[in-house]
Amino acid sequence: MAQQLITPVPTPAARKANNSTAVTAVFIIALVFFFAPWVAAAIFGFSRPGEGFTFGPLVEAFENPRAWPALRDTLLLAVATTVVMLVLLVPTIVYLNLNSPKLAKAAETLSVLPIVIPAVALVSGVSEFYRTVAPGFLISLWSLVPLYVIIAMPLCYRAIDAGVKALDLRTLFSASSSLGASNLQTLIRVVIPNLRVSMLSASLLCIALVLAEFAMASLLLHYTFPVFIVEVSRNNPRGIAALSFITILLTWALLSIISATSKADKTNNQKGD
Repeated sequence: MAQQLITPVPTPAARKANNSTAVTAVFIIALVFFFAPWVAAAIFGFSRPGEGFTFGPLVEAFENPRAWPALRDTLLLAVATTVVMLVLLVPTIVYLNLNSPKLAKAAETLSVLPIVIPAVALVSGVSEFYRTVAPGFLISLWSLVPLYVIIAMPLCYRAIDAGVKALDLRTLFSASSSLGASNLQTLIRVVIPNLRVSMLSASLLCIALVLAEFAMASLLLHYTFPVFIVEVSRNNPRGIAALSFITILLTWALLSIISATSKADKTNNQKGD
């Protein structure tokens, strides 16, 4: 009688060890794929053959007379876009969650649409609208602000909406109303202070998006900092590699601020409870 081979069943400890090994391997591979281009950009951007480590390429990039105006305009666009985004989204999201939860769910779904709309299609449609309603506005730098608000909406909407859903809006507005405050006063003095972390997260995401956006500015012939980077990279690739490395560091800094602020707010809330 042939003996049947019995496959040993791995113990829970063995399964856990195997899973841990697989997760570690995937994590290491992800780190290599993520950091390798970053390290390569730093080495290429901050070195020259025969010179070793140097800031020369980066300094040459900023010696371009168009560098600082492009950076200034981009920062102004980032501030303007963030302000418009907050002014539009915060009251709207609060109102929808307070008075029409079903409509709030529909708005949340619609806010994702800008992700699937190509930049070329969005610019074409908005350009036709500008030509009809305000032809002179199309050549203005500020014509980018509505476009940037649209493409920032999916991320910013969710950041703010998460903060709003964490609040008991009906209780806040009812208590404030019983003390004689109007809805606007409640929004400004009660709700917005409780949304500071969500608003900061949305603002930093919006700023990071504006600092990296190239397609729309290029299509509308506006000279923003990303357009400057692409243009100068043809003649000074090392300087732009160094600048890209610094941009990544700034983006990480913004994300770290979001994470640290969120953790600090949760800690304060737990202490308050």
